[in-house]
Amino acid sequence: MVEKIINEGQLEDSDENSNSDPTSLCDFNIDNIQPNSTVILNCILDLHGNTVNIPENVTFLYEGGDIINGTLNISDNTVISGELLNPSLSISGSYPQTKDTSFYFDPRRWGIIEGKVSNEIAISNSSIFNKVINLAKEYGITNFIIDEMDAYFGVGNNPSHYALRLPSNINLMMSDNTNIRVQPNSYAWNDLILCWEADNILISGGKLWGDRYTHDYESESGTHEFGYLINFKAVHNSVIDNVELHEATGDGFHILGGSDRNADGSLKPNRRESINVTIKNCLINDNRRDNISVVDGRNIFIENNTFRKAGNDSDSPSANAKSVSPRVAVMIESREKVAPDGNSVYKWEITENVHIKNNVFENNRADIVLLSGEKAYIYQNTFKSLSGVTVGAAVDGKIYNNKFESQEGPISNSYGLLLESRTFANGEDRVKNYEVTNNTFIGYQYGILANGTDHTIKDNIITNCKRGITLGASTNLQLDNNIISSNISDSYGFYTFSFESYLKNCIIKNGEINVLGTPLFLINKNNDEDGDITIDNVNFKGRIRLQAVQNITIKNSIFSSTKFVDSDPILINNNI
Repeated sequence: MVEKIINEGQLEDSDENSNSDPTSLCDFNIDNIQPNSTVILNCILDLHGNTVNIPENVTFLYEGGDIINGTLNISDNTVISGELLNPSLSISGSYPQTKDTSFYFDPRRWGIIEGKVSNEIAISNSSIFNKVINLAKEYGITNFIIDEMDAYFGVGNNPSHYALRLPSNINLMMSDNTNIRVQPNSYAWNDLILCWEADNILISGGKLWGDRYTHDYESESGTHEFGYLINFKAVHNSVIDNVELHEATGDGFHILGGSDRNADGSLKPNRRESINVTIKNCLINDNRRDNISVVDGRNIFIENNTFRKAGNDSDSPSANAKSVSPRVAVMIESREKVAPDGNSVYKWEITENVHIKNNVFENNRADIVLLSGEKAYIYQNTFKSLSGVTVGAAVDGKIYNNKFESQEGPISNSYGLLLESRTFANGEDRVKNYEVTNNTFIGYQYGILANGTDHTIKDNIITNCKRGITLGASTNLQLDNNIISSNISDSYGFYTFSFESYLKNCIIKNGEINVLGTPLFLINKNNDEDGDITIDNVNFKGRIRLQAVQNITIKNSIFSSTKFVDSDPILINNNI
């Protein structure tokens, strides 16, 4: 066999080695290796438990062989092919450079036991994985690649109850053949993959599985809603791409900061938030609490994903495995507390500039809830569940170019968009400044329910809803060029509930209303509060009805007839 240690300048003449058997033992040793040498490993180099000192500028190249059973004590500028790293080879001295930045993780080579295993083995799997990915990073690897693996990982070997923890500057790249599973456990809090105060992480491909249907909900107290498949805690500039996230006891993906903030929303000393995080092209399915929760973070992008079965309990074999509140596909829920004066909040968490774009929502209990936060943008999505978007106490958002279509028709309490009525003690609205434009709504009991302050609802098409746009307690509500049509009996266009409330400076203009019931029905509005309602240039195809409504002007509009009870509207230049 030809010598496999090639001195400087000889590498180009070494191709006569290519017919070596990579499973045979090498017929050379490296005890007296010289600086600037290249060692081609197309055989098994057994170090027999010894430590070999390696001089400077030595390169170890992989050609199917291996280095086993010993330690390389290396000097500066050593280069080694990543394929040669294995559990029986230790490296001391200087850190080597890997030949390239990609490392192919073979679970069997490193001792991962696949399939259903004991808790001890699952914890061992976690320890092995964490050791190898950190070792790879130390050697300059950026792409940690896994193909075929189906293994359970334990969460009980550290105080934070995580199975796998990713370091900064690593790409965990999986294939369709990669299945990473939570070992069934009894912990109320746990993470399959934790990224904590880390930067520049990519998680791509693969399937992640929680233990929702095998979890022990009894041994430890609590709701057990805090089991996450991926938990980003104070993470910067990171991406999740084309990953499947199934059956967590809590959330599929959870984003938060490193700690609570100060009451004014500023970060505490030496703490950080999550910022610039993207999740895209993923399937997020059947997680027990929410499919995604964003509780603290800025510049969050949720794009081109499919969300299914959030809060849907059709597969739950037991009461404990059934979903737990809030049961939402995407939940934006920065934690706030109303201050003692009742007119402001302590911003212990903040969400800001969240983009939810080009996603498909289907068969969820609720699709999106903006419980709090600022500057959420929801656009170009398809909503197919019974509850589309709910805005709780959030401000300064836009909802545009979406398609809302109930798959079950206008059943009770279904809606496309709900802008809720939430106020401070002084009456100031907490739902403010939303633009709702160019959306389509099909087949709900309520197309849009509008409460709050300073909203613009414009150029929407609402079809076959029992109630097209329902007007609630609001100030400065602008409704422009909305088209409402319905062939459902007893359907309404613009509608209000019968309890007393106010519409302050409400303007309804342009557009056409063509429903089988009543195109405009307002009742008990502005009797106890100052407020003005103006209707201008709207084509109502049918009779309009007002009952106990004050301070309303209708002009330049078309309607077939009127019914006014305890109302005295100003009518200007209308067509009857």
